[in-house]
Amino acid sequence: MSEKLRLPVTVSATRRPLPGRHEQLHAWAAELGAEASRVPGHLDSQVERHDDGAVTVALVFDSAATLAVWEASASRARCLAAADLLTDGAPAPVTVGRAQPSGAPPRWRTAVVVWAGLFPFSLLFTATAGPVVTTLPVLAQSLVTSMVLVPLAVYVGIPLVNAMLRRCGR
Repeated sequence: MSEKLRLPVTVSATRRPLPGRHEQLHAWAAELGAEASRVPGHLDSQVERHDDGAVTVALVFDSAATLAVWEASASRARCLAAADLLTDGAPAPVTVGRAQPSGAPPRWRTAVVVWAGLFPFSLLFTATAGPVVTTLPVLAQSLVTSMVLVPLAVYVGIPLVNAMLRRCGR
C-alpha cells in the first residue's frame, strides 16, 4: 500500500501595529510561533520585523492537513483575537504554498549548480587520470574518483558557479 506524499506547506501573513504597539506586536508574533509549535507536524516558525514596525510571521507545517488542524485550533483563534487589539487593519495578504527551507534555492537550481561545479573537474580528471584509475578495481576507482572530485567541486567549483550567478543577478 502506498502512502500519500506529504509535502511541507508554509502560511504567512503580515500585521501592522497600532501606534506605540511595535514591541507588543513583535512579542505576539513570537507567541504565535510558540503556540503553532505545539501542533504535531509543525516544522518551523519565522518572524520578520520590518522597518515600519510591521511583522511577518511564516509558519511551516509538514502537510496541508496539519495546517488545517492549526487553522481550526482554539489556540490560533485566541492568538488572532489578541492581534486584533495590537494591529491596524486585517493581515496583509496571506500566502499558502509549498515550503522552501528558509533562504534555500529550488532543488533544480542546486542540481544545476552542483553539476556545473563538478563537470569541468570530472572532465579534466577523466582525461588525465582516467587511464590509470581504470586499471584499479571498481571500488577503488569510485573511491579515488570521489576523493578527488568532491572536494574540488565543494571548495572550488560550486563556489565559483554561485559567484558567477550572483554577478549575473541570479
